[in-house]
Amino acid sequence: MSQRLKQLSETSFYRRFSTVPDKLRRTDKEAFSPKLVSIGPFYHHGIRRKAMEDHKWRYLQSFLERTQKQLKECVEVIKNLANRARHCYLEEIDLNDDELIKMVLVDGAFIIELFLLNHFPRWRTENDIIFNKHKEWMISNVRRDTSLMENQLPFFVLDNLFNFAFKSRLQELPSLLELAYHFFGAEMNLKAEGPRTFDSNVKHLLDALRLWHLPDPQDEQGDGWKNVEAIPGASHLRAAGVRFRMSESKCLFHINFSNGFLYIPCLELFPGTESFLRNITAFEHSDHKHDSYFIDYVAFLGNLINTRADAKLLIKKRIINIDNWLGHDETSAKGDEALAKLFNSFGKVSQFWTRNYKFCNVRQNLKAYYRSHWHWLKISMKRISMSKKKLSV
Repeated sequence: MSQRLKQLSETSFYRRFSTVPDKLRRTDKEAFSPKLVSIGPFYHHGIRRKAMEDHKWRYLQSFLERTQKQLKECVEVIKNLANRARHCYLEEIDLNDDELIKMVLVDGAFIIELFLLNHFPRWRTENDIIFNKHKEWMISNVRRDTSLMENQLPFFVLDNLFNFAFKSRLQELPSLLELAYHFFGAEMNLKAEGPRTFDSNVKHLLDALRLWHLPDPQDEQGDGWKNVEAIPGASHLRAAGVRFRMSESKCLFHINFSNGFLYIPCLELFPGTESFLRNITAFEHSDHKHDSYFIDYVAFLGNLINTRADAKLLIKKRIINIDNWLGHDETSAKGDEALAKLFNSFGKVSQFWTRNYKFCNVRQNLKAYYRSHWHWLKISMKRISMSKKKLSV
């Protein structure tokens, strides 16, 4: 009984790692599975990632050489954290204690070394397959894989290992979260205004990524829940007089509608963006239903983008930047079609509940503007049609 109570105190139930809900997994199974590198217990036995498993051991070796720590010292650090780490996962881990310690140390050292090599290019070796200049897709896929919901280690494990390894140099090095921010920033729209939060009290790297995207919660969230309905697509809104503008804000959620202008920050698409959006919304479905920024954001864009014409309008206004998403030959010819297909693949949400008052107000104001202006637009079009008929007579 004492041991059971100790486990409860070590790991709160509300901070345990959830898996992707089956309903969301069925929409696109591949979006939740690693392509190159597995982190943590869920995909530990993946055969197709054998080459990267070998490379992780090379990173462990360079990590030990760089920190001048003995392997047995690092094993002891992880051993002291292993039981707490095991209980962070809701699913039962099919690894004994020694296997778990080995996995956590190899994966943890890999992530730390990955972040360091990204931040300090001079530390890289010429034959590093991840940072190969001729295979830029490698680093993109690794960045994608390390942000998957089911491909995570508890952050306290990474932080403890980092602090132990660089104890005498912590003042001269960025924190682990700062290194992570720099690593993901290249392809994750991490350009938010103001100081970023580098609080080590996060569950894992995906949790940190979500935190770095958020605006000030005090300005955005309300106390109660609101039922919100779908809004018309971008082309219909434009026909009713709504004018689209790219917002100067760097925070994706700073969407405003004022005096007929809809201001939306630029969303830059990269090859891993779809996977990221699916994983971050799955994470919110499991852990953040009370403050579901990304669920609301994807639903909002999903309402706006119904057709190729809708997609083309948002691309033209630079609200969505697809330059780095598709190949240059495809960008102009197929970009609008691919963008419409992307957001249609998330499924159309016609009605849902949220506490995000900001999104609710934007939706309500847009619908009210659309209804009033669409009514007069139809009357105007009818009058024009009647005038043409009279002239022809």
